[in-house]
Amino acid sequence: MIPIELLLAPIRALIAAFGTGALPAGHTAALRSTATTLSDSASRLTQADGTAAAGWAADGQRAASLVIRRSRDHSAALGDDSSDLADAYDRSAEIVRRGAADLEAIAQSFIGIAAAMGPTLFTGPGLASILPVATEHLQRAMRVVERVRAELQPEIDRVTRIAGGSDPRLAQLGRLGGELDRFARAFGPGGTAPGTTPSAGGVAVTLPDGSTVYAPNERAATAVRAALTKQGLPYVWGGTDPNSGFDCSGFTQWAYRQAGVELPRLAQEQDSAGVPVSQSDLMPGDLAVWDGHVAMYVGNGKLIETGGDPVGITALRTTNAGQGFQGFFRPSTQSASS
Repeated sequence: MIPIELLLAPIRALIAAFGTGALPAGHTAALRSTATTLSDSASRLTQADGTAAAGWAADGQRAASLVIRRSRDHSAALGDDSSDLADAYDRSAEIVRRGAADLEAIAQSFIGIAAAMGPTLFTGPGLASILPVATEHLQRAMRVVERVRAELQPEIDRVTRIAGGSDPRLAQLGRLGGELDRFARAFGPGGTAPGTTPSAGGVAVTLPDGSTVYAPNERAATAVRAALTKQGLPYVWGGTDPNSGFDCSGFTQWAYRQAGVELPRLAQEQDSAGVPVSQSDLMPGDLAVWDGHVAMYVGNGKLIETGGDPVGITALRTTNAGQGFQGFFRPSTQSASS
């Protein structure tokens, strides 16, 4: 191998690792087509919402509109994501193409200088003079790599953000109201989960693992104890039967009914029967409410819920299949049935 190839090897390695920036044929076109399809779907769902409003009774229209609007919002959001992904891929490809061209130009510059030296390149003095040139060209190449890395970072961040949120929403389009997302929110090392220490007037509740937590009042404690007795009961869409199965809101409604508190039937309305609480102030019996899902906090950083899966204990979280999180709420004893 002649010296010029040896000296050029580091730059050639950078070029090989860099790639050309060329995307697979039709890659961004497919994303843009998907964006258009989802946008059209959102428009049709808006029309369907108007039809439901005109032709259904108030209660039925409200329930239908909630489902239609969630589906419309998911379609619109996914359409926007598809378009943003296509833009990010195109911009990234162009950044890489420019970088690859600059690296090739640097390589050709070095080759030109070395070729101009002719036979003297292979002498001692020739090698001594070409080494600083090779070093300077390699430094130029490294500056190109750093520039491209800096230019790509915003696009990488954008793609990471979109990719991190898209899959649950895609699944949600097919199974609205289902429990599809089990991302856990872990407590920091040495942290204490809300609802695990006694507060003034707190009512002790023993969890299945033998630990003791403290509910804010007797009704909340009764609701938690009732909920815990239904672990393993199947999920049933629209279910309110403690023997055959519940849906998410039917479950929390039944649990609180055992304590003499009547909650609204729909998940997204159960916050109206309580007062907001912060995550740091959670106590057993508090409800976590999303646009189309509800779960009950039982202490120790855990929820009990059903939604796609049977009634069971899950980790405390604020995400749920792309649904909007309304917050944590403590049912009021003012809602108690007579």
